Amino acid sequence: MAFTHIWNQLYLYRQKIALAGLLALALSGGTPASAQQKIKDMNKPGYDLKPVHYGFYLAVPLTRYNLQHSQAYADQLENGNNDAVNAKSDLGFYTGLVLNVRLAEYLDARFVPGVGFYGRTLVFDNVETGVETSPSMKETVSNTMIELPLLLKYKAKRRNNIRPYMVAGVKAGIDLGKGNNGKTQQEIALEVKDYDLALEYGIGVDIFYPYFKFAPELRFSHGLVNVHKPVAGSTYSGYIQKLTNHNVSLIFFFE
Repeated sequence: MAFTHIWNQLYLYRQKIALAGLLALALSGGTPASAQQKIKDMNKPGYDLKPVHYGFYLAVPLTRYNLQHSQAYADQLENGNNDAVNAKSDLGFYTGLVLNVRLAEYLDARFVPGVGFYGRTLVFDNVETGVETSPSMKETVSNTMIELPLLLKYKAKRRNNIRPYMVAGVKAGIDLGKGNNGKTQQEIALEVKDYDLALEYGIGVDIFYPYFKFAPELRFSHGLVNVHKPVAGSTYSGYIQKLTNHNVSLIFFFE
């Protein structure tokens, strides 16, 4: 009798039982399907597990000198002169290679050596040189730099094919042109040292494609070394106490 009763109850509620079974089957089968679809849509899913990877980059910096005037400059202003020395922003270009080493799940070390081409300009207005007074004169110091940045990269958790990150570190630089624009010693009015050290930091976004990773990055660079090299007898050089390099760069990484 008990078995007959149970059978009758199953028969009466057969539609509800069938619907419940189909729903359970759909839920149990939907999770693996969703996970498989997510993995399928994720480009280069094992990329972050590699201990080392390589790449290259192209960069366009907006560069200028941070200028600190000398006491001689302040004195001439107090004496009623209107001599002026100001820094002007210029565009440059640099490129190089990437060596990325995985330190932890969200932390990498990056060595990104490269070569940079810069032209930083100072504008001198009404500066008396002893021969004549120039209404306005621009002195552009061109540099071809070998640059050796060493950075730490802190990455956020990857969301499908996008991941933001932050970088910070130091950059050493060596000027192959010696900072004198190829002029003779008699022609030099402004000269800079042939080495530099800078503090760098920035933000970027890793974008994963099927065959490579692309990352636009905005990076700031602040020189720590006074690169001004005094030139004896130069009024232009005499008005300057300190010059440090400053860059704001848009960098495109391909890894």
